[in-house]
Amino acid sequence: SPIISTDLKSTENREETAASFLAFIEKARKGEFLPPEVIVRFAKYFKDEMTLDNMPRMQLINMCRYMSIPPYGNDNVLRFQLRHKIRVLQEDDQRILWEGIDSLTKMELREACQERGMRSTGLSKQAYRRALQQWIDLSVNRNVPISLLIMSRTFFLKEEMTMKLTTADEDASKSVTGLADAISGLDKACE
Repeated sequence: SPIISTDLKSTENREETAASFLAFIEKARKGEFLPPEVIVRFAKYFKDEMTLDNMPRMQLINMCRYMSIPPYGNDNVLRFQLRHKIRVLQEDDQRILWEGIDSLTKMELREACQERGMRSTGLSKQAYRRALQQWIDLSVNRNVPISLLIMSRTFFLKEEMTMKLTTADEDASKSVTGLADAISGLDKACE
C-alpha cells in the first residue's frame, strides 16, 4: 500500500539522517576536516548559546585562546566573553555585508580574518577576501552559528598545517577535539 511505502521511506530517511549526524559528530571528535556544506547541513541542530553552555572549562579556555580572548575568570566569565565576541563578530559580519567586502583594504581583510580565528598571514588580498566571503556567506546568509564556524576554521587551519607538531599545534588540536566534545553534548541537552 502507498501509505506503508511512504512510512518506510520516511523511517529510512530518518535513520539515514541520524547515521549521517553521528558520522558528523565522530569526524568532529577526531578533528577531521569538515567541508562547509556538511557544516551547513547540520547547523540547524546547533545554537551558539547551547554550544557554549555545554562546554567544560578546558574547552572554554581553549576557545578563548583561539579567539584571542584572555582566558581568565570562572566559567561564567569565559562564556560571557565568548558570547560578547560572537555578538561583535555577528555585527561586524552585517557591516561588512552592507558595505561590501570589496571596500576593505588588505589590512582590514587580514584583521577581519584574524578576529575570526582564520589564517591571517602570508595570503594575498584575494585569498583573504575569499576566506572572509565564505565566512560571511555561512554566518549571515545561511545562519550557521559562529561557534560552528570557528570550529570549521579550526579544521581548515589544521588541514593546512605541516606534519611537524609544535606545542601550539598540539594545543590547537586539543581545542578542536574539545569543541567537538562540547557540541556532542548537545544531543544530551536536546533530549
